[in-house]
Amino acid sequence: MKSKLKLNAGDTLKQTSHKMKGPMQETDIWTYSIINKDGKVVGSVIHTDHTAIKGFQRTQTVEQKDNTGNVIVSVSW
Repeated sequence: MKSKLKLNAGDTLKQTSHKMKGPMQETDIWTYSIINKDGKVVGSVIHTDHTAIKGFQRTQTVEQKDNTGNVIVSVSW
């Protein structure tokens, strides 16, 4: 997931939450803050990992936003 993001040198990810959704808890959703080298929050990331109940096909998505809410990266694989 980290390879899909556009991070500046010195930026780190800090997990802020994790939840599971679906009747069989088949969707994991992680939320991260992007912290710059000065310790300030400069953006956010939402990573979703879904495994289909029928067929067990796995889909992941990641959305990165800056601190004003502009989408920087939105990709699925």
